[in-house]
Amino acid sequence: MTDKTSTRINLRGRLDSLNAEIIFLQTLTDNQEFISDLEQIREIIRKIQSCEARNEIFSDKLILFGLDEDEIHKRSHNPAKFYGLGHILPCYEMGRLSASINLLRTLVREIELISCKTFINDELRLNHVLNRLSSALYIIIYKYLPEGYNKIITFSKSSNINLKEGK
Repeated sequence: MTDKTSTRINLRGRLDSLNAEIIFLQTLTDNQEFISDLEQIREIIRKIQSCEARNEIFSDKLILFGLDEDEIHKRSHNPAKFYGLGHILPCYEMGRLSASINLLRTLVREIELISCKTFINDELRLNHVLNRLSSALYIIIYKYLPEGYNKIITFSKSSNINLKEGK
């Protein structure tokens, strides 16, 4: 039996919480496309939970929103090229759906940190999958931004971060 204070039990609990949060967000809208997008995320969460419980490697090819892992990575690192808008600055003006996805993205990042402490060598490939999941959530935010949203973050070579409006 696993100790209730172990990182593995913490990981399981946080995955359960993420699943519950997704279901709750699905109940708050009639937007069927949004509900379907979140269901894709829930399917990945279920696979992660199954792999963790069975101590099996996440061997499925990760595809979300029609994108494979490499494409998710490329798009999340260069959104201006793919979405015509740089890295977004989250704020209330991004709208309820994008803000909901951003909330899920941050929860996945927190779960990824717990997974990294649990599986230091990523022997089940869960850390990698969680990283790509948060990237997929990041890029899907762009799909639900309200028209005209233009709050972005720019990163300069001197590591300064500038917050501004515009493309």
